[in-house]
Amino acid sequence: MIRIAIAAVAATLLSAPTVAADKVLKVAIGFVSAKRGNPYEGISIPPVLPHHAVFDTLTTLDKKGQVAPALALSWTAEAPDRWVFRLRSGVSYTNGEPFNVDALIASAEHMATPKGRAETIGSQMSQVARVERIDDLTARVHLSEPDGLFPLHAASWRVPAPKAYAELPRDQFDAAPVGTGPFRVTAWEAGKVIMVANRQSWRAPKLDGLEIVEAPDETSRLQTFLSRASMLVMGVAPDNRAEIEAVGGVMFTRKTLMVHFYGFHTTQDTPDRDTPIRDTPIKDPRVRLALNLGVDRESIIKTVLLGTTTPASQLALPGTFGYADALKPYPYDPERAKKLLAEAGYPNGLTLTLGLTAGLRPSDTLNAQQAAADLAKIGVNLEILTRPQQKQQLDMFTGKLDVDLFTMFTRSVDAMADYRHRSCLRPVLARMPFHCDPAIVDVAKRATAETDLEKRAALYRQVAELEYESPAGIVQWQGAEFDALSPKITGYDPAYDLMRLDEIDLRP
Repeated sequence: MIRIAIAAVAATLLSAPTVAADKVLKVAIGFVSAKRGNPYEGISIPPVLPHHAVFDTLTTLDKKGQVAPALALSWTAEAPDRWVFRLRSGVSYTNGEPFNVDALIASAEHMATPKGRAETIGSQMSQVARVERIDDLTARVHLSEPDGLFPLHAASWRVPAPKAYAELPRDQFDAAPVGTGPFRVTAWEAGKVIMVANRQSWRAPKLDGLEIVEAPDETSRLQTFLSRASMLVMGVAPDNRAEIEAVGGVMFTRKTLMVHFYGFHTTQDTPDRDTPIRDTPIKDPRVRLALNLGVDRESIIKTVLLGTTTPASQLALPGTFGYADALKPYPYDPERAKKLLAEAGYPNGLTLTLGLTAGLRPSDTLNAQQAAADLAKIGVNLEILTRPQQKQQLDMFTGKLDVDLFTMFTRSVDAMADYRHRSCLRPVLARMPFHCDPAIVDVAKRATAETDLEKRAALYRQVAELEYESPAGIVQWQGAEFDALSPKITGYDPAYDLMRLDEIDLRP
């Protein structure tokens, strides 16, 4: 089967149209977004690498994780629920449409629809009520709730060409998306995206073109690099270093914004969408805490991840807004875990199911197997069920999950940005939360409504401390990914899950 996969990827690379230019970066990644160029779907690289090439966001993050100008040059809070943004002048979309306040108004109107709220970016921007024109390059953004961190959150707001997005059939726009970024799509085929430089972009690229090919497993991705069919492979195994360096390549360790965890699925869907609690042992916080104490994270990191990351203490990363520095990673304490299970009514153990997304990294399977072996020592039989990532994610959003735990991650420089997926707050009714702890909701509400940033950060820390005792998942570690680079590549420095493709170049 591996030989078939490698052959299929090689055939795609060799047979599909390419960019006829001198400096074309050829990239292999695990999968390209199933929604193709929909600007409102997808958030994490590498799947949304084409989106980073085509679209710009309202703001962005610098390499220290601080909010920085992008399509907006500056911003001012008029009130806790109103922000004024001054937009960048002289920016055009690749179809000639000008970027101005109209584009922002149209984007906000789309995100306010039920369909828009169900999409990734619309969900993240659920506090955006409407955009008001002050003049062509000045916008007043009205929020449905106070948000003192809104410019930070706006770093995920992609803004497509308003006329093209409104008038083109959705599948036609998604196949040839229109943005203001450094590249434009010339072909979006099954498993491959071809792009050429947009020299009129306000951040014009150094490359002539970009080709992104989908290679679903680590073996096939690595083979594209070893055969020189690709120059950059995002997502190789940590133990591939010797093979990569043997052909003159460089192994790049890419720390991500993600905290990986096994989410606890304690809610279920019903016709009235009122998020009732599932009949599952993990509805008891003592069971959830026991599961955290029953996994030896240090051992998994050392043996499977080769020491490339560190255990996390909470579902946020150091340096993010509201991070609780006082919390330490859960210790490996199987004896206390057994006592907690007995107190919860499971002195003889219990059986749980874990939904594991398969195919992208063999290390994910090894991690799950070692966690299951650890849990078996405290009497927990963890049955591992594999399924495609996109199906599991869709099931999670729609309340259709059929497992007790599932592979999940948080991703943000705001420690509570992903809390909407694990709370009863439900800012987006089209998406079900997977976990709901009513005891934490009151503090979470006050935290997100607080406009004094010092007080807000203190409430964030309180939420993290409460969640430490009543966890929303088996907390694991900060995500670390490994990329193979040709020595010809310069300017490759992704940070905070952002790829600055305009800074990348190729030596002769």
